[in-house]
Amino acid sequence: MTAAYVSLGDLYTASGQYDQALARLDEGLKVNPNDLSALILAATVYERKGDIRKAQEAYEKVLAQEPRFAPAANNLAWLYSEHGGDKEKALQLAQAAKEAAPEDPYVSDTLGWILYKRGVYQRALGLIRESAAKLPDNPEIQYHLGMTYYKLGDSEAARQALGKALALSPRFPGVEEAHRVLAEVR
Repeated sequence: MTAAYVSLGDLYTASGQYDQALARLDEGLKVNPNDLSALILAATVYERKGDIRKAQEAYEKVLAQEPRFAPAANNLAWLYSEHGGDKEKALQLAQAAKEAAPEDPYVSDTLGWILYKRGVYQRALGLIRESAAKLPDNPEIQYHLGMTYYKLGDSEAARQALGKALALSPRFPGVEEAHRVLAEVR
């Protein structure tokens, strides 16, 4: 019954009509408040809209039903890590996502970046390098790789990864820091 609402929500999301997407998803969730596909799509839409609190709440509802649902655990870990949430919970969620989806390059990047922010650079490097090998054209992952190499003192590898990140896109989270560090390692 909720599949039609989710399909409509998906169409509206794809065209950037987030309020319309959320309205359809809310209608579907009134029919079935526990529909995982509606909850995960709503979380994604809230995240794209920049409503981090509501995105976190929606991902938490997904995980309350499906504790090992890797995409929700990964995305919630990222939101906690990047938006002032519980850093310990972010690490736990990222580790749970990695256990549930060990081959997912986005999960590897999330866990690696959380470890990077904790100063665990060597372990972060292995995860982020794994992610970058699978997603070589992702500028944000190249940025994470470059920053990790930088912290480990490998200026040449940092220069290559940061240069690639900036060549791939002039806009990604961390672009200013990438420019600053690239200028320093040149």
